[in-house]
Amino acid sequence: MVEEVDIIVYGSLNMDFVAYVRHLPRAGETIAASSFAMVPGGKAANQAVAASRLGSAVAMVGRVGEDELGDKMRIHLESDGVDCRFLRRTPGVETGVASIAVDPDGQNTIITFLGANACVSALDIDATLPLLRRARYVMLQMEMDPDAGEHIIRLAKKSGASIVLNLAPVLPIREDLYSLVDLLIVNETEASQLTDVSVTSPETALRAASKLRDKGVKNVVVTLGREGAVLQADGASEGTHYTPPLVQAVDATAAGDCFVAAATHFWNDTGDLQASVRRAVDVAALSVTRKGAQPSLPTLEEFLQFMQGKERRP
Repeated sequence: MVEEVDIIVYGSLNMDFVAYVRHLPRAGETIAASSFAMVPGGKAANQAVAASRLGSAVAMVGRVGEDELGDKMRIHLESDGVDCRFLRRTPGVETGVASIAVDPDGQNTIITFLGANACVSALDIDATLPLLRRARYVMLQMEMDPDAGEHIIRLAKKSGASIVLNLAPVLPIREDLYSLVDLLIVNETEASQLTDVSVTSPETALRAASKLRDKGVKNVVVTLGREGAVLQADGASEGTHYTPPLVQAVDATAAGDCFVAAATHFWNDTGDLQASVRRAVDVAALSVTRKGAQPSLPTLEEFLQFMQGKERRP
């Protein structure tokens, strides 16, 4: 018998090679790092760990290489309570990696190599159908073959799960798929690429979110880094801007993944999307006060303690 699961996460697993630098390198510039770390990451794996630490029952679907990095990724996921029965090893292909530079303000640049992530197939996805029929939510990103991503959306909708699509990186998807998405989450750069709006403020983010809703998406969030996020919700007459608590940022790596996972976790837990986006902004703010991708992701207890007495950004 298949166990119950709250969230199935489909997508990428990368080992992150992180260098902390005095400033992000310019073209042709060589700079020395003050410190270096190798930590597990990848958008989907980060989201799976974040949701699990907050208390959701999570299953991870993806591919790693038949190598030491892939073995480490599985060990880390399972240690955080993530169900890895559908995490496949791919002979002859390396586990995905990311090269990340982080400056003193916590901003970063990221270069990824898909590796085994590009090998996720329709057969991998179809194999999850018994579990998918019991899941309440599906989270996916686009660090995979676009055809695989589209297949996930269609199969999840047929199975009755709510779909949270983090359209990152931006890849064109069929226009008819937008109406199948229950919550679309993009950052300001991605929102600008998907619309003809240059997103530079909460006001322009709300305009972009409205244009994305016009595509048929039920609910749209545009994240804005230190400015929080905006939500255009189904049935709401106008959008809402949520500001984060004041924090000292150390490393923004995985903050967006943390937000996606937290919004989905709390939406499943409470059924209130607006309150869930508010809490997701707060959880992501906590994550940027810590270094690394998965090491930065908080537990529910850590989050509740963090919020005591916190002031919000005006």
